[in-house]
Amino acid sequence: MRLGGAGQLLRERDTRMKLEILDYVVLVVADLDQSLSFYTETLGLKLQHRADEYAQIGAGTTRLSLYTRDAMQKTLGVVLDAPSLSAPSFELGFKVSDCDAAFSELVAAGAPAVTRPTTRSWGQRTAYVRDPDGNLIELAQDLPR
Repeated sequence: MRLGGAGQLLRERDTRMKLEILDYVVLVVADLDQSLSFYTETLGLKLQHRADEYAQIGAGTTRLSLYTRDAMQKTLGVVLDAPSLSAPSFELGFKVSDCDAAFSELVAAGAPAVTRPTTRSWGQRTAYVRDPDGNLIELAQDLPR
């Protein structure tokens, strides 16, 4: 229960939708081929499906979908601004067993470096690179406690 505006008790109705699982994440991309190359060849994720301006990639228990900006604008009926390097619109976090090695490998493969591997106070070692659209890719290694 909660108090209403005039101090009356309002019962919370049990009619809220029930979200089951986070099934997939969609990244809006400028160039589908370039982004597919980054996520499959550079990051090593597996392409599951591609159709026109859409692709679906396996990323563990969650699927990552790539949808071109033009196609998403048509779907939504609105113009979408592209993210900028100073204001990325998204971050994807990937668990890794060795943050330093993963960071070095991705940078050597052409991923733009953002932040070198750093030990964080919350018990992880993290580093950041960017994808072709400027989105942040976090590499997170859990540290022993």
